[in-house]
Amino acid sequence: MRLAIMVCLAALSGCSIFMRSIEKPSAKVRDVSVSSAGFTGVKGELRMDVTNPNPIGVPLQGIEWTLSIGGAQAVSGRVELSQTIPAKGVAPVTTSLTIDARDAVAVASALSSGSRTYTLRAHITFSTAVGPLSIDVESSGQLGGGGGLVDRVLGVR
Repeated sequence: MRLAIMVCLAALSGCSIFMRSIEKPSAKVRDVSVSSAGFTGVKGELRMDVTNPNPIGVPLQGIEWTLSIGGAQAVSGRVELSQTIPAKGVAPVTTSLTIDARDAVAVASALSSGSRTYTLRAHITFSTAVGPLSIDVESSGQLGGGGGLVDRVLGVR
């Protein structure tokens, strides 16, 4: 009985130490490209990097994400994955995106006023031995310089 209690206490303290040493992964937009635009909206790709700051690889299962540009809701989506982010490494993730016409007008307005800021909110799910584990991350930054395909398609000068 005494041995069982000691083993449980050791296991619990080990878990506590392990949980404190885990750092939260992050997601960052690498690139947004537009392949076509029309009256119904804009189609393209979102490329992001998911970074694992931890000393062990983690299996990525899926990402639900929302991208805002210049404060305007641009697009959201979900991508199912089965890849492992290496220890202290980065996993590139590419997914298609469709910005409907209403949201494209709001994004074009933000871009035409000179805004290049984006906010990526992601709900990242990892596959673990004890079941799915999800975390929420948010990343903000600047989209690449003007004059690109996004600007030409949306009519931004």
